[in-house]
Amino acid sequence: MFRIFTSHKSPKNDWEAIEPILRTEKVLREKGEITPARRAGVIYRVNGANAFIDNLPNEIDSILYDGAGSTKTSYQLKDDSVGMKWIVLEDGNFQDLVSSVYTVGNSISSNGGKNNLIAAVFEFYFSGEINGKTKKLGLRTYCIYRYDRRAFYPFVPTGDKEGDRDRASEAVLANDMRKSGLNIETALT
Repeated sequence: MFRIFTSHKSPKNDWEAIEPILRTEKVLREKGEITPARRAGVIYRVNGANAFIDNLPNEIDSILYDGAGSTKTSYQLKDDSVGMKWIVLEDGNFQDLVSSVYTVGNSISSNGGKNNLIAAVFEFYFSGEINGKTKKLGLRTYCIYRYDRRAFYPFVPTGDKEGDRDRASEAVLANDMRKSGLNIETALT
């Protein structure tokens, strides 16, 4: 009822947008709805116009491990089938994993690569009821952060063929994530 008197403030920066995933994970884990996996990734593209991006494989160690507050997050560099670059991060401590994702993205952005950043991807396992009747257990689920929109959306692939997804589970997750304070895209595409 009083929603018309309040406004949804868009996050001013990537940390304001990403940090609430810590609260969301805690709330949904306590409800038994999600379990965090140990992995996340930062997706970026190389265009040959930025020396830092071109040299990123040589910069990752210093980005993640230099300085006070550095984590023990491990990483792998991967290329996907459509030519995007991935920095796949792994850490058993979800807070450290989120911090490492932000640190990598912030380093890329701070060194002239903001337009090279595509998304940050957090892996979870979803368990919950869909439409009050279907129980889903342990579905591999991804919470995808779009750097260009400073917003998340859930993605639950069905595994049948590329592009197939469980829209009902995504809708439940989007609603619950929004309720816990995460900025969720209004149109799930």
